[in-house]
Amino acid sequence: MGSSSFQFDPSQPYQLDAVSSVVDLFDGQPKDADKLVLTLRGQATLKDTEQAALDLDLTQEVGAIGNNLVLERETVFANLQRIQDRNGLEVAPKLYDDALDFDVEMETGTGKTYVYLRSVFELAKNYNFTKFVILVPSVAIREGVATSIRLMRGHFGDLYPGQPFDFSVYSGKNAEDVQSFATATNIQILVMTIDAIRGTANTRIIHQAKDKLNGLRPIDYLKATHPVVIMDEPQNMESLLSQSAVSELDPVATLRFSATHKKQRNVVYRLDPVDAHDLGLVKQIVVADVRQQGADATPYIKLVEVHREPTWTAKLELSCRKADGSLERRVVSVRQHQELSDERVTNNPIYEGWRINEMSIEPAFVDLTLHGFLEEGQSIGGSSSSIYKEMIRETIREHLRKEAMLRPRDIKVLSLFFVDKVASYMGDGADNETANGDFVQWFDEVFVEERSKLARYQELLPQDPAALRRAYFSEVKRGKSKVAQDTTGATKADDDSYELIMQEKERLLDEAEDVRFIFSHSALREGWDNPNVFQICTLREMGAEVERRQTIGRGLRLPVTKTSDGFARVADPGIATLTVVANESYQAFAKSLQNEYKSAGVEIGAVRRSEFSKIPLIGADGNLTDDLFGYERSASVWEHLAREKFIVDGKVTSKFQPNIIDFSLNLPEIYVDYEPEITALIARAHIGTYVKPASKRHPRKVNKQLYTTPEFEEFWHAISRRTTYRVSVDRDQIVQKTVEAIKAAPKIDPLRIQVTRAGVKVLRGGAKGEELGSRSADLKGSYDLPDIIAELQEATSLTRKTVVDILIGSDRLLEFVGNPNDYIAMAKRLIKAELAKIVVEGVQYEKISGSVYELRELQKDGDDEKERFLDQMYKVQNAQKTDFDYVVYDSDVERQFAELLDGREDVKLFMKLPAKFRIDTPVGPYNPDWAIIKQEDGEDRIYMIRETKSTLDDSKLRPSELAKIKSAKQHFAAIGVGDYSRSVPGSWNL
Repeated sequence: MGSSSFQFDPSQPYQLDAVSSVVDLFDGQPKDADKLVLTLRGQATLKDTEQAALDLDLTQEVGAIGNNLVLERETVFANLQRIQDRNGLEVAPKLYDDALDFDVEMETGTGKTYVYLRSVFELAKNYNFTKFVILVPSVAIREGVATSIRLMRGHFGDLYPGQPFDFSVYSGKNAEDVQSFATATNIQILVMTIDAIRGTANTRIIHQAKDKLNGLRPIDYLKATHPVVIMDEPQNMESLLSQSAVSELDPVATLRFSATHKKQRNVVYRLDPVDAHDLGLVKQIVVADVRQQGADATPYIKLVEVHREPTWTAKLELSCRKADGSLERRVVSVRQHQELSDERVTNNPIYEGWRINEMSIEPAFVDLTLHGFLEEGQSIGGSSSSIYKEMIRETIREHLRKEAMLRPRDIKVLSLFFVDKVASYMGDGADNETANGDFVQWFDEVFVEERSKLARYQELLPQDPAALRRAYFSEVKRGKSKVAQDTTGATKADDDSYELIMQEKERLLDEAEDVRFIFSHSALREGWDNPNVFQICTLREMGAEVERRQTIGRGLRLPVTKTSDGFARVADPGIATLTVVANESYQAFAKSLQNEYKSAGVEIGAVRRSEFSKIPLIGADGNLTDDLFGYERSASVWEHLAREKFIVDGKVTSKFQPNIIDFSLNLPEIYVDYEPEITALIARAHIGTYVKPASKRHPRKVNKQLYTTPEFEEFWHAISRRTTYRVSVDRDQIVQKTVEAIKAAPKIDPLRIQVTRAGVKVLRGGAKGEELGSRSADLKGSYDLPDIIAELQEATSLTRKTVVDILIGSDRLLEFVGNPNDYIAMAKRLIKAELAKIVVEGVQYEKISGSVYELRELQKDGDDEKERFLDQMYKVQNAQKTDFDYVVYDSDVERQFAELLDGREDVKLFMKLPAKFRIDTPVGPYNPDWAIIKQEDGEDRIYMIRETKSTLDDSKLRPSELAKIKSAKQHFAAIGVGDYSRSVPGSWNL
């Protein structure tokens, strides 16, 4: 029986980047700041005033153990600028509002909660910050955060065994618990809604003095700790009242985590929807549209009433275009013969040719030009019953197909329906068993029909349809019973339904739980999603400004599979797709989604100003470095493209024709070397990269006969042999190179201390130790120095003697005494960089038993159906030469190479190696691109491994990328496959 807990990957690079971006804000803060504060307190002279005598420092009053930030604000700002430049963000000229408020922007489904919880432990480990308050805008998100902490407790316990922690959810009913939060010595995490502190003593317990708290208020205990405040979904806490409530906590710093910040402050990290898609961190969005076709495809019109006074007018409910381009149903007054598409009526071209010919009060009706008579209360067009029923059918079909595909992989499939009103599901029923609305009747009927089409479907889901569906609606008490109701999604009644669905999040993933189809009223708000939602069906018109983005956000997270160790994420793009069943065309959905993103400040399907910021930078020696192009250069290139009319408002124009011979972007000379990378990024900046129509899906057929031939078995055995490697390096070379690098590094300034209220203030109204003007000299020796040798040994695996020789040889240890943290960070970075260069040269591979990817596993994976899209595949002409009828490619270079291999007569077999085919190198795992059998002189078989790149020039590859290629060459040589090289256009090396 497998565990029901979730597995969390501690080594996701993008999450580690986000965590380090937060942690590095306080680079230079001593870990033993508390000792430093005590030292400074002893030196601070207090003014002898009555106020000072009576106004005891709050921290001492409550016995609080809090966070002490002793860095100057200018130092934190300098850290921010360094981080922004590193992350390809626009570098801020100053701190926004001169406040330590920082934004982390992460797309829905990429592990935002994990990042800020891990940041808690890293801040505690590096700087001894121990008090954290997580502020959320709603009960739903509070429940989600609490659930996440419970799920991750074991994971963080393993990662940080020396960092015990407590977490609690604040409630006015037990407000006295803040005392233990304030006085505890270990990590404390308090989760609370903004409403708990937003108000006064008249409305909130947190502001009321308590006898059990020595006459102080609960808020006093929290502010005495100067917590790090983490705001989850801060865009919902932007009111002035909310902001003043946050300041009441007197935080040492505020960290704001969201996918959509309404107000940008000091941005330290950004992972927007484009980045998330490009990195394969979220599901691919697929749109299946169900619409009326032909003459019956009428626009929505409902007759509300007819008036005769003061003039003849009819009140019609129509689909009207708003200023932002989105559609909204509104009741408008229309005169006889007035065109319904008129901008004063609907501003919607779908109504062209529609007018009222005649009106009547007794009986009340209108005569429409393209329809005829429409009586009061009647409606035509829009999403009629037949369309909704077909949408349910399409969702069930998708679900059954996915169920058959993913059940063998222990991945439970869920489908989510958003309904227009509760009555459509419940009818006059009182619960899930007695519900008899139209949607329930259609679902049960259609499910039985679709399931009966294949015996496999009946085996997978033999249950009664009622057992497979469940609705989550808000409820209100009516007498002794509870009744489901329509709500806006923002009421107290909603909180109860969201708590229920949050608590059942894990249960819904359990195969033993029958429920697979979830019905909900309105879009579930931020805070609820489920990784195994593969289909979302919107049984209502979508017109709201952010509705499509909210809708897909409930299912974007990568799916999970049940393993013996718990639930593990599945990133395979052939599995991780989210199908939206919509009542609008793919083009309309994609365009509206694009507009929604744009209104939130995200350019999806367009060239962003930061588009080129993560291109590797070319060094002074002409070689690629691990440094990035950066925001300023990217913005400069964007401006050039706009001037040259290659883009207009970020949209690519017809002038961009990269496939024409001698095409050029006419870049300024300083950017000419980057033209291939810039061109490739522009080419993929269209909405079709991120949202695809269901009609473009196409299955791949595996060539089973190929896998069973003796020739293939021999070939696979030869290329998949395992190796082990050892690294032999010249110790003297390491010492020499590292000493040179450290000597050339910029000077490390002495530690600068700011005596602040959060740090060393002893009495309110008392002096702040201004006499410490020459404090940098005074601080030397006033605190314990960290064990630099042990830290560098742990980070680099070098011997103690080697580390000592490097430190002494660099002749800069006095700077370590003045600023130990910055010095250690600099030394770590430089030693690791030099090691990376030397290690690859000294790597030696040796063949061992076993395979990196067993043939039986390859055969099993080949049988598994996956979703692929035609714009990512090349159709093979000579099917006997490879293992699938379509080859999946990641770039145009790979497409060209596949076409070449397919057409070459001397190539007898070729295959794109699966992602699971990985070999170990000193700089991380490596997945080669192609395996080939070439025939020469009619007999000799040559086994080849090829890596497709755009260039043969080593200087054009990142150091880490080049290191992997060099290591791979030695690995394949060790197993007897000596023909390994790069293939590039014009020099394919075959």
